Amino acid sequence: MRVLIVTFTYPPNKDGVAEAASAMAEGFAASGWRVEVLTESLQQTRRQSDITGIRFHEFTYSSGKSHDILIAGDIESYAEFLRSGNWDVIVFHAYSLTLRKVLPLLEGIFAKKVFVSHGYNGLIWDRMPEFPYGIPSLIRRFLRSMLMFRWIHRFDRVVYLSETADFQAFYDHWIARKAGYGGRRVIPNGVSLSVRGEAPAEFRLLHGIPPGAFMLLCVANYSDRKDQAYAARAFRKAAIPGSVLVFIGSRFNECSERFREEDRPYVEAGAPGTIIWLENQSRAVTLDALAASDLFLLSANHEAQPIVLLEAMREAKPWVARKAGCISTLEGGICVRSESEMAGAILRLKADPAWRESLGKAGRSAVEARYNRQAYINAYITLVKQLPTNTSTY
Repeated sequence: MRVLIVTFTYPPNKDGVAEAASAMAEGFAASGWRVEVLTESLQQTRRQSDITGIRFHEFTYSSGKSHDILIAGDIESYAEFLRSGNWDVIVFHAYSLTLRKVLPLLEGIFAKKVFVSHGYNGLIWDRMPEFPYGIPSLIRRFLRSMLMFRWIHRFDRVVYLSETADFQAFYDHWIARKAGYGGRRVIPNGVSLSVRGEAPAEFRLLHGIPPGAFMLLCVANYSDRKDQAYAARAFRKAAIPGSVLVFIGSRFNECSERFREEDRPYVEAGAPGTIIWLENQSRAVTLDALAASDLFLLSANHEAQPIVLLEAMREAKPWVARKAGCISTLEGGICVRSESEMAGAILRLKADPAWRESLGKAGRSAVEARYNRQAYINAYITLVKQLPTNTSTY
C-alpha cells in the first residue's frame, strides 16, 4: 500500500509535529509500505538516500495574502498534486497551511483521508502587548473552528492525542464530539524506548554540578509560552541549598535574556541554588542532561501532549508540570497550578527519594506500555488497515 504524509514541518525541524510525522513515515516504511512525504522545502534539498524507503516532495509557499503552495519540480499545483497521486491513504498532520489549503479539495481526492490533530487552541488568547492585543488572531481561529463542524465529516478518520475534550488544547476534540463525528480515534505520542542518555556523569562534570547535587532540568525553546521564568521563580521559592536548575533551549533570544534579567536579583542576593542557561545543545547532550537530572520541570502555560515529558518518563525521571493539555492524565509526576505549588512539589520530592523513584518507575512503565514508538506505529497501521472500503463514511 502507498501512503502520503503531508506535514508542514519535518526533521531537522525541532518541533513535536515534525517528530511525530517523522516517526510515522519511518514506521510505515519499515513495515513495508511505500511512503512519500510532502513537506516544506529546506535550503538544501533532501536526498533520497537520507532516509531509506521514503520519497520526498517539497513545496514552497508565498508569504502574501494568497499563501499559494508550489510543489517543487514539475507539478506546481497543490490541488493537482493531491488529486493526481495514486496513494491509498493521505495523512495530514496538524492545523497548518497544508490543511487549510486542502479543505476545499477533499471531495475530489480519491485516497482515504486521515487527519492527525496535535491539539487546537482556538479559544486561547495569546495577549499581545500592543493594540489590537492579538484579538484579530483569536477571532480568526474561532471562526475557523466553526467551519470544523462541516469539514470534519469529509475525513475518514481524525486522530487525537487524548480522550480529553475541552476548551483549551483539545477544543477540536470537543467540536468533533458535538458534531457527532464517528471517525474519532485516540493515538498518543510515542518515543523510542532505545534512545537514552549515555553519559550523565560527563554532563554534570562539564557544567560543574557535583554528583550529589539535586539537579532539576527544563528542556524547551525559550519563549513566553514555555515560560521558563515561571520555573525559575518556583526554583527560587523552593530555595534548596546546593541545588541546580538547568535550562536547555534551541537558542538564546529576547525571552531568554528577559528571563535571566528577572532572575539576576536572586543571583546578586546570593539566593540558594544555581541556574544554568544553555542553548544549541546536541541531541546527545540533551539526553545526557535528562539522564543526569533528579527532577524534570515543565513550565509551559499551553501544551497538548509534550514529547519532552514522555522522554523524561522514558528515563524514569519524576516530573512537575503546570496543568495544561492532557498532562494531568500522564503517569510519573505532579501537576501544579501556581509557582508556589511547583515550589512545594519540588521541596516534597527533594525530601522523599523513595517517592521520586516510585514516580519515575510509574512513568517508565507507562512509556513501555503505551507511549512508545512501536505502539504508535502499530496503532496507525491498524487504523489504516481498518479504514472502510467506501470513502467519507462519517
